[in-house]
This record gives sequence, structure tokens and C-alpha cells, in this order.
Amino acid sequence: MLLKGIFHTILKLWLVLFFCIPALHAQIPNPKSKGQDYYVSNPDGILDWYSVQELDSICKSIEQETGAEFAIVLVNDYDGEDDFEFALSLFNKWGIGKKESNNGLLLFIAKDRREYRFISGYGMERLFPDAYLKRVGELYLVPNFQQGYYSAGVFQAVRFIEHVLKSPDSVKELKEMMPEAQPFFSWDNAIFKNSLLVILFFIALYIYTHLVIKSLLKKANKVSFVKPIFYGLGCGVLLMFVSVFPLIILYEDLSPLYNKNNTPYILFALGGVILAMRITTGRESIVKGGKDEEEKQIALKKFRNYLLVPMLLSPLALFDLIWLSNRMFKNRGRFLPPNNDPEWTRLNRNKDAKKIKTILDDGQRAEEQKGSRKYEIWQHSKTGKYELVPWEVSKKFDVCPACGYHTLLKNQTKTVVAANYSSAGSGEKFDKCQFCNYKKHIEFYTIAKKTRSSSSSSSGGSSGGGSSSSSGSFGGGSSGGGGAGGRW
Repeated sequence: MLLKGIFHTILKLWLVLFFCIPALHAQIPNPKSKGQDYYVSNPDGILDWYSVQELDSICKSIEQETGAEFAIVLVNDYDGEDDFEFALSLFNKWGIGKKESNNGLLLFIAKDRREYRFISGYGMERLFPDAYLKRVGELYLVPNFQQGYYSAGVFQAVRFIEHVLKSPDSVKELKEMMPEAQPFFSWDNAIFKNSLLVILFFIALYIYTHLVIKSLLKKANKVSFVKPIFYGLGCGVLLMFVSVFPLIILYEDLSPLYNKNNTPYILFALGGVILAMRITTGRESIVKGGKDEEEKQIALKKFRNYLLVPMLLSPLALFDLIWLSNRMFKNRGRFLPPNNDPEWTRLNRNKDAKKIKTILDDGQRAEEQKGSRKYEIWQHSKTGKYELVPWEVSKKFDVCPACGYHTLLKNQTKTVVAANYSSAGSGEKFDKCQFCNYKKHIEFYTIAKKTRSSSSSSSGGSSGGGSSSSSGSFGGGSSGGGGAGGRW
């Protein structure tokens, strides 16, 4: 009994669908019932009589010159939930387009639901891909319909479609008139081609930059090719995220900035960030890659000269360019012999490392280890005398009165008694040498008692058109669901 009840229910539903769907479509009169020269169905009088006559004339001329059948339907409402299914069923029921070529096109408009839908036959999809039909709706239908100008919107869209279909090369004409509606991944799409060129350009720059850095480093096998790419991607995403907030303040709508038309510019910016990461990590590798400052200076000069163009193309890399220029300026006289005497020979930190260890005393080595100063060591070829010239003197350190080396840290602080929630603490301020442990007491000071933080919370129709004594029909075409739609 249960199975029998289910069977009867399914049968009833099928019968309802079988008889009701044609009935729903029957509410919309087929324009061909009035004659072969009619293409517009306007049962609710949304368009005036003159507009319907003019649209019929345009659609007739399209069929006469191209063979394509273009039908237009305007209703206040329709029975059903989905405009696509309704329009597709109507298209196939009427058989819009020639049976052999399936070159039909339907524009279905539901005024009260604020919906429009293009349905194209199989043959029409080649001339009018879905993206272009979508763009036609966005350009002509939506803006006019939002103002209540239904005749103007339909006329502008139909005139555009007429122009394209009547062109000697419809596909070429459509691409030229609507370049922005082309599929993104298409060789005919200038945005895609420009984006690809930007990617290839930065790939070439990245490889060139990597090879330059590799040639300037002695331990080139430790140079990572991939890591800077991930650093750049992460930095690019972070910059894009941070930039959203000020842009929201300046612009109410960010869609004009972040859309596919700006893809080449976005890729250029991202490529610049990735390239900047490669340049920055390369510069740091050169600075850390050796002990001798003159060798670093030569390598950094080559680095700056060889990579000047990539640095100028990447705004973030301008910080590297400024850093390099500042370093060159500070070291401009560093590698000149004392008194400009050509008899002086500078000792190389890599080649003469053992000799330098015997020349520097413990205090001087402590100065270099603590970073208070670096020495350039010169040897006179005739006398054998050594000359130590201090460089990179740090302002953080001062001269120790006890040992005389530049290793005194001033105004250091240390906690003597830690503060707690019941009592204050105390600390000491002093100067201390990092080499000889000389210490000078300056003062004791009080550390304020800790306080507990307090927090609180609260929650707190009639038919229109002319008449004809004879009837006609569309050509028997069909559609598989091609087309596009939208709302206004």
C-alpha cells in the first residue's frame, strides 16, 4: 500500500508538470502567431506600440540579412522560480533559430522581478559568447532599467546586437567593440597578454638578479632561489591587506581598483615586491658573506651597478639603493693608505687573518667583537710598521677610563630588588666596561610598586501589438542553455 501511494504521488506530480509547464508558457503569446514578421512578445504592455513595431522591424532585418532569429519577450512576472529555466524552456518550445544552424537568440525580461536573461542557440554561442551577452546587459539594460527607461534599454541592446550580427566579421567586430568582455585566458585578450608579458618580464629580471648575486658571493651554493619568492608573496599579500583600510577611506567602492582590468598593474606591483625581496636578501648575503670590508665594498659596488635597473623598477628596493649609497659615502676614504703614501699595504681580513690576530691586542679584538669599532690595518713595505685606523666607531660605546679602549657602555641599569604588588623595588644606574669590567656607580632609583589591572564588562495581462490574418513560426532551433542574465 505504501509503494502504491508513493507511485500515485509521483504520477500526479509528473502529470502536473507535463500539463502545467506548457500552460505557463501559453500565457506568453508566441509573436509568430500574428505573422512571420513578428519577433516581440509584449503581453503586459511594458513597451508602447511604436517601440514594438520598431523592434519587430529591426529583428526582421537581422533575419533577412544574416538568417539569425532574435526574439524579445517582456512580461511583468512569470510562474516559476528561475528565469533561466523558464526562458530556456520558452526558447526550445518556440524553436527560435534555424533548425540547421541553431542561430537563435532570446531576450527575456521580467519587469517585476527585475530580471533579464539572454538565451542563445548552439550556433549563436560562437558569435555571442556568454561573457559578451552579460556585458551587453550590464552596459545597456541595467542602467536604463534602473531609471525605468525600458524602451531605451531594449533599443540600445538590440541595436548593438544588430550591428555586430550584420558586420562582415561578427566575431572580430564584437571583440573590438567589447574588449573587456573577452574571456580572460584568451590570446585575443589584451589584458591577459599584458599580464603574461609582465610575469615573463619579472621572471627574467628575477633570474638575472639571482645570477648576479650568485656570481658576487664566494659561497654561491648557499644562495636560495625560492625563499625570496615566498617572502615577496607574503609581503605582497600583507601590503595589499594593509592598503585596503586607507583605500576604503578614500574610495567607497574598491571594485574599480581590484578588478581584472588592473591585473597587469597588480602583477607588476607584486613582481616588484618579489624582486625587492631577492635584492634585499642578496645584499644581506654579500654583507654577511665575508670578513674583509674592501672585498665587500667592491662586491656591493658591482651589486649596485649591475642591479640598478631592477632596483629602480621595484619601489621597495629603493631602500636598498639608499642603504648602498649611504654605505659607499661613509666608506669613501676607508681604503686609502695613511698620508696617501703608496708604500702602505692594506691587510686583507680573509687572506691575512692569522697575521691580523697577532697584530690586534685583546682590547682591540674586544672592540671589534662588541661592535664598538673596526680597524683597517696597514703595513709599511719599507719599515714593516703597522698602522691601525679605526672605522665604524659606534656612538653606543665610550672610552673606558681604566683600560683606554672604546668598550664603555654608559647609563646601564640593573634591578636590585624587584617590585611586587605590596612594595616598591629598587635599581642601580651605572657605567660599565665590556672589556676590563670597570664599573662606575651613578645612582640608585626606585621601581614603582606593581598595580593590578581592573576590568569591567557590560552586555548589554493583456496582449499588445498589431494583427495579422496569417501566422508564422520560428525556424525550429534549440539551445543547450548558453547565454547570460542579471538583475537591476
